[in-house]
Amino acid sequence: MSQEFLKRTISNRARIKAIPAAAGAAALSRIAAPNIIRAQDQATVRITGWTSSPAEDTLFQQVLDDFSAANTDIKVQYEPIPSDYATKQQTDISAGSIADVFYVDSSVAPDLMAAGQLMALDDMMAASGVSASDYFPGLISAFQWNGKTYGLPKDFSTLAMVYDKKALSDAGVANPPTTWDELKAAAQAVTEKAGQPAINADPDIAREFAFHYAAGGKVFSDDGSQIVIDSPEGQTALDFYYGWYRDKLSATHADVGAGWPGDALAKGLASIVFEGNWVFPFLKDNAPDLDFGIAEIPAGPAGKATLAFTVSFSMFADTKVPDQAWRLLSYLTGPEGMGKWTSLGLAMPSRPDISDAWAQQFPERQPFIAGGEYARGWSLGVGGNAFISDANSEMQGLFAGQLDVPTALQKIQADAEARIKLDAGVPGSAASATPTS
Repeated sequence: MSQEFLKRTISNRARIKAIPAAAGAAALSRIAAPNIIRAQDQATVRITGWTSSPAEDTLFQQVLDDFSAANTDIKVQYEPIPSDYATKQQTDISAGSIADVFYVDSSVAPDLMAAGQLMALDDMMAASGVSASDYFPGLISAFQWNGKTYGLPKDFSTLAMVYDKKALSDAGVANPPTTWDELKAAAQAVTEKAGQPAINADPDIAREFAFHYAAGGKVFSDDGSQIVIDSPEGQTALDFYYGWYRDKLSATHADVGAGWPGDALAKGLASIVFEGNWVFPFLKDNAPDLDFGIAEIPAGPAGKATLAFTVSFSMFADTKVPDQAWRLLSYLTGPEGMGKWTSLGLAMPSRPDISDAWAQQFPERQPFIAGGEYARGWSLGVGGNAFISDANSEMQGLFAGQLDVPTALQKIQADAEARIKLDAGVPGSAASATPTS
């Protein structure tokens, strides 16, 4: 997990800009006969993604070095992009100069898949014994479209409830809440005891939708033909999420002068936030003495729900070295490569077969990995990334008192209908996938 990933999930302003889906179709699936390459005639495979901390960069280079040592016929050329990855990615794709293998954010993937800019991997997966079922369904489905798979998730993080143990204990809350009723009761108790709002939660659709799903709400109808955000279940969720703010049980990070909700928790300005695995390095550096706990997001009327933020390794549709690029991609998303990559603890393995070992290595983070079993991938179809920006504007209007809940939900529904192109297909449409709606 990287700083780019962190910024994407904690800041409305830093969301990745939507990539137009109108680019001309490129060649899609191809798989050539294995190449016989002499050592002195190595095939070069370029790989790119965003860069992060020195520790993460060093670890990733070690993983690439391990691959190179075992695949001497391939020269791996790593070309990290230190900032503004989305803009550089879009420019390079348009110019046909993008790397052979590159990171694709789940929210952007539908636009790239529909535009024919990613290579379908299904034939190569089948030939290598790789199955979509090797990955958590809510993750792999974000990179599936019209029955084909265009990327394999390299890692992920879910949302969970992060809380100040002492604040809850001081308020007489013996155990972290597990249901919505318990969450509201705990927030009331902590708010009264602390003299400040217990929860820090922003007007952010990438947080509210976790509660939308927990209430039984959907984004798409079961057949994918309609947007169904505005529903009784959707109103229940939005009223619950906004209700904390209305009842002064929550504040936004801007209200309390923090950089983001995790910062509010670190500074003692909040006792409960809903964030991802990225809070660990932040709290370690900024609040080393804070005794905090992690729990799954309390279950709603329809049960447990959370969101999964993930990134794939995908191949450029026009790569000239598909066989070699696939060998690198499949190693990085296989048990060995992914196991090494996630050993730092900054990101979680997207493969259930190694998640138990990861949870044993990082037992305090188990609620995050547990959410992988039922998480909904953060991918809302072609045009979905643009919808996220629009929906957040409606959320801000609600929190500012300019809209009521029914009106805000109607506007969010209208935004989705205007932005999301249902005729282009919705993510997760491969037969083996669990729909993300």
